[in-house]
Amino acid sequence: MYLKSLEVQGFKSFPDKTLIRFGDDITAIVGPNGSGKSNISDAILWVMGEQSSKTLRGAKMEDVIFGGTQKRSAVGFAEATLTLDNSDRALMYDADEVMVTRRYYRSGDSEYYINKQSARLRDIHEMFMDTGLGREGYSNIGQGRIDEILSLKSGDRREIFEEAAGISKYRHRKEETERKLAHTEDNLLRIGDKVSELELQLEPLKQQSEKAKKYLELKDELQGVEVAVWLDSLDKLSAAAKKAEEDYASASFVLQQAHDDLDRLYAMSEQYSEQLREKDGELETVRLKVNMLEATHQQLDGQMAVLRGNVQNNAGNIARIEEEMRGTDDRSGGVITQIRQAEQRVDEVQAILSEKQQQLEKQQQEFAAMTASAQGLTKQYLQLRTTESNLTADLAGSEADIRSLEGSMEQTKERLCQLRDDLAAGQERHVQAESELKACRKELRRAQDDVSAANNTIAGYGLRQTTRAKRRDELAQDVRDLGTKLDSIQA
Repeated sequence: MYLKSLEVQGFKSFPDKTLIRFGDDITAIVGPNGSGKSNISDAILWVMGEQSSKTLRGAKMEDVIFGGTQKRSAVGFAEATLTLDNSDRALMYDADEVMVTRRYYRSGDSEYYINKQSARLRDIHEMFMDTGLGREGYSNIGQGRIDEILSLKSGDRREIFEEAAGISKYRHRKEETERKLAHTEDNLLRIGDKVSELELQLEPLKQQSEKAKKYLELKDELQGVEVAVWLDSLDKLSAAAKKAEEDYASASFVLQQAHDDLDRLYAMSEQYSEQLREKDGELETVRLKVNMLEATHQQLDGQMAVLRGNVQNNAGNIARIEEEMRGTDDRSGGVITQIRQAEQRVDEVQAILSEKQQQLEKQQQEFAAMTASAQGLTKQYLQLRTTESNLTADLAGSEADIRSLEGSMEQTKERLCQLRDDLAAGQERHVQAESELKACRKELRRAQDDVSAANNTIAGYGLRQTTRAKRRDELAQDVRDLGTKLDSIQA
């Protein structure tokens, strides 16, 4: 077994990856002070599992990581890989070449690898035991190490000699075995104490077991009663829920009917409103006609007043002409002509007046008919208003009934939700009671097993006591026989 190579990266003065091959032609590494010779030996010692930062010439383990310079920043980890030739199987590892790698981060985490497979520090220590490369090995001795070894006590130097003799592995195994034996003896002592304590607790545990049995029996009965009560409560809740659902269904049906009636009333109200709007249009048309007729009537009244004035004027003129006729007979011929003309004019005026009176009467009749029609429309309008008011009142009553039904439905829904919640809570409590029942049965079986074990122990002690009593009686009989024989010999 010999050292083949050393690869370091980020370790002390080696920030870059550096590979050093140790061939047959290398016997020493020389260089001036501060060139890093000791860092190579420290890297070899470090990769083989050295945990003391003082041995590695540092204050703390983080000092092995390259800390940086003015021109180079610090790195985050240190890594070293040691390659050994193991063709002679000097190391207890089934490989011709063994690569040991150690990586340390600034966070304090460490990683160990053997042939690139994760390993423990203990595995590395055990592999290097009795090879001269262990923690107390002599293959890597630093500055002042020889003087330190010579100044040590004989007991401290013994580790180096044991490492050289190849028995350090067995010494470590012996120490570990002795620690395990001491720990086992301590456990045996504690087990003995526990056994003694449990033997003293057998009688109280028996009484407690009987009480526990009785308690479990009573608890089983109580749980049976509680389950029956819960089942009864669940049945009642189910019946109440069914009744609430039936009430809800009936209320929904009544509400649907009320909604249908309300929709029908709304439709009728729309129809009546449409009829009312049509009648309002007709009434407005009649009112326009009445206004036109009134205007025409006023115009005819004015014309009649003018004609009446003309008639009165003509009558005055006739009277004056008759007076003139009586006073002036000599001018009778011209006056008679004028009278005739005036009479003709009067007849024409009277004919026109008669025609106008006939037209006025006709228009008055039409106005009276229209007025009657308008009164009928007004009456029909009032009837429609009354019908609309009644429908509005019925609609308000229906809406009130609907609101009442909706309130009743909300109460029914709340009651139904409450009943469902109670049912769910009851089922949950039932499930919980069943789980508690299972747990209690499990505890009962465990207690029964403990009681059976205790009874077996008690039976063993009783059998032992019976055997010892029998042996005592036999020994007492032997003593009596020997006493009788002694009396006979003495006699």
